[in-house]
Amino acid sequence: MGWGTVFFIIAIIAGILGIWNLARQRNAFLSLTGILWFFIVLFERYIPQVYRFQLIAGVPNVGTLLLFIFIPLFVILSFFSWGRR
Repeated sequence: MGWGTVFFIIAIIAGILGIWNLARQRNAFLSLTGILWFFIVLFERYIPQVYRFQLIAGVPNVGTLLLFIFIPLFVILSFFSWGRR
């Protein structure tokens, strides 16, 4: 069992917790971050054609855009969203 497998297991847990948080109507941005991160790890490890797909020449590939733009954006937006208390 290598680190790639451990990384994928953590991503599965993040995806499950994201779905669970959405079902409990908690922080939507944080839930979407967990689900999106699961799909990014899935594509990076097991479906690399999707992860390395390049939309336009000169723009980073889809996986890099998701990992370094959308994940941090969702985490930042989760800090500013109002939750029930």
